[in-house]
Amino acid sequence: MTIWEEYYSVLDALPDWLRKPVPFIVDSMSLFREYGARSFLDLGCGVGRNAVYLGKEGFDVVGVDISRSALKKAKGWSESEGARSVSVLCCSMTSLPFTEQTFHAVISISVVHHACKDSIKKAVEEIHAVLKDNGVFVANFLSTEDYRYASGVKLENGTYRVLEDFDGKQFEEVHHFFSRKEIQSLLKNFKKATVRRIRSGLVQPHKYWKVVAIK
Repeated sequence: MTIWEEYYSVLDALPDWLRKPVPFIVDSMSLFREYGARSFLDLGCGVGRNAVYLGKEGFDVVGVDISRSALKKAKGWSESEGARSVSVLCCSMTSLPFTEQTFHAVISISVVHHACKDSIKKAVEEIHAVLKDNGVFVANFLSTEDYRYASGVKLENGTYRVLEDFDGKQFEEVHHFFSRKEIQSLLKNFKKATVRRIRSGLVQPHKYWKVVAIK
C-alpha cells in the first residue's frame, strides 16, 4: 500500500482545502482558453479538486492517480457535482496508457517532484508525448529554496526522503528539489516554457516553481 492509498483509504470527509481547486489552476483558465484547450489530463488528481473544477467549467478531464481510494472519491464527487465529463484511471506517471497527442492540456499539482530524477525525467517525457502540438503543461515543482531542502535521508543529488506532517499525520515521502536551471533543462523539448517562484502556506511556507510549458 502506498502512502497516499493509506491516507485516502481512511479519509471519510474531505477537508476544506481539498474541496477547492488550486488557485493557479483557476488563474490559468484564460491561458487554457487562449490555446484552445478542451481535453485535460490531471496527473496525480487525488480526490479530484482540480478535475471536478475543470469538469464543471465544461472541459473533458481524465484524472489519473496511483491511489484507487482517491480515484473512487474523485469519481463519486464528480458525479455528485454533475461533472460527467470527468473520468478516472489508476496508473503511474511514468507509464501513461494513452496514445501520443491525446490531450490539449496536462496539469500536475505537487506530484512530479515526489520521485527520483530518472522517474521524473520519464514522467515529463510521457507528458510531452500525450500532449497535442501547441498543448499546455501547467505544474509546480519543489524549489531548492524550500525549507525542507537537504533535510531527511539523501537518496541522490537533490532528492531526499523527508518526514512530512500532513493533516495531523506523519509519514516519509520522496522529494526532489529543483533549481531553475534544472527545470529549464527538464523542459528542453517544449518550444516555450516559463518558470516563476510561488509559495503556499502561512507557517513555514513551501516554496515551488510554477511551470507553464507549451509543446
